[in-house]
Amino acid sequence: MIIFNSLSKEDIYVIIDITMKGVLARLQNLGFSLELTDEAKGFLAEKGYDQQFGARPLHRAIQKYLEDPLAEEILNMNIHNGDILIADLDKENQKLVFSLKNPSKSKSEKSEA
Repeated sequence: MIIFNSLSKEDIYVIIDITMKGVLARLQNLGFSLELTDEAKGFLAEKGYDQQFGARPLHRAIQKYLEDPLAEEILNMNIHNGDILIADLDKENQKLVFSLKNPSKSKSEKSEA
């Protein structure tokens, strides 16, 4: 008999980090990167964890709540090579939102180059 222990919040966060490596690699190939706030990770952990199935639904939750909205955001935002996007939780609307990290700094660095 095999006994599976329940996953802790820290376990789910580690699984999110492992799952996100592929997403981050694809973004790196596009010339920019993404950082998740703790609130964003918590949201993904909540949406991707099921008491019965453990973390198996996590990949679908990352795709639905992070990757799909991120793709739309990339198309709508003026993102440049080297930019860093921040994914954070919009608590009121219960969704992830994206912003540029230090957008004014990025523009000044680009104009100097």
